[in-house]
Order: sequence, then C-alpha cells, then structure tokens
Amino acid sequence: MAHGIVGFTRKIEYAAAKSKLFYWIVSQYYRNVIKNEIDLANITNDDHILCIGGGFCPFSAILFHKITGAKVTVIDNCKECVREARHIIDRLGLGDHIRTVWQDGGNMEFSLSEFSVVHFALQVFPMDSVFPQVKKHVVPGTKLLVRRPKKTFEKMYSELSGSLLNCCRHITHQKACNIGSTLLYIKQERLHEKKMAVPSGPVAVRAADSAVSFPCPVAV
Repeated sequence: MAHGIVGFTRKIEYAAAKSKLFYWIVSQYYRNVIKNEIDLANITNDDHILCIGGGFCPFSAILFHKITGAKVTVIDNCKECVREARHIIDRLGLGDHIRTVWQDGGNMEFSLSEFSVVHFALQVFPMDSVFPQVKKHVVPGTKLLVRRPKKTFEKMYSELSGSLLNCCRHITHQKACNIGSTLLYIKQERLHEKKMAVPSGPVAVRAADSAVSFPCPVAV
C-alpha cells in the first residue's frame, strides 16, 4: 500500500512540474504545513536543511528556502525525479540555494554533519529503517522533522514505531488533507563511560552510558 501512495504522490508532483498553474495550486497546500514546521524547529537562514524524498516537484524544499532563506539539499532515490526536480529549481532561479542529489535515504554516501535540520517526507519508504539510519549518523543538536499521516491514511504509508517518537514535540496540521502532524526529534549528546577518580582509594567508579534523545513531550 505504501508503494501505491508514493506512486500517486509522484503523479501529482509530475503534473505540477509540467504546469505552472497546477504547481501554484499544490504549493499553496504545502505552504501552511511548511510554516508550521519552520515554527516547530525554529528554522532560520543559518540552517542547512536536508529534505529526504523530494519527488518530481520538491515543494517543501523550495518553500523552506523561500520562507527562511535556508540552504537546502534534496535527495531522492528515483533518478527521474531528481532530473525533473533540477529543471524546476533551475527554472525558478534557485540553483544556487537548493541542491538535488540522487541518493537513497537508508544508505547515505555522504556525511550528514553539515546539516542542522533533516526533513522526512510523508512518502519516505521504508521509514522504520531510514529514520534510525539517519538518526545514527547526524551530529548532536541536529533537528529531525518527521511527517506523520492522519489516522485514516496510516495504512497507506510506511510505519514508524510509535514508542520511538512518543516523547517528541509535535505540531498538528489542521488544514492538510493527508498530513496529520510533524514530529520534532533532536539528537542529543551521548555521555560515554568515564572513569571518575575517587580520593579515598584506588577503585574507579564508572558512570553509566546515558543518552537523552527526546525533547520534553510538549504539544505545539
């Protein structure tokens, strides 16, 4: 079912890529969603955003840049989508600000250290394996924005463990048709085992490994 919704989304994006009027109509649908996500993650022009799953027409990447001025890199595992996305970005005169790359989100071949924000499209598949891979390789402080579908559409998209993200801050998209919410996960520093000197004797005390990977559960 997930592959079916991805195909349907790509058809809409392809049509938008070929028609300026249809592009404008669809981009208005995404505008409020993007504004909510910008507020949730406090994105500014100092950020470098990685958008995973750009499709034929990378609406989110374009709007992220237009609204905030942030630098954006878009990846997709479909060569045809990447070629078409580059044409649209060049047509809009945004080639210096938005880069498109053919890449699989579950098997990155470049460093993620330069990105301060990573955005996961709703149709990323399989989300339950792509997200952990990205989370593992980003640097502490990186913000991960994960779109989740409305309940009526959950079976049409790749699943992601609810327990993994149940403590994340989130924002609900009331006006969106199929996008229910966006979750914010912030990669935190891991405290490795350290030897602590004890003045009274030769025995060393080890501090247990700990990692705080979720921000406080606050609904926005």
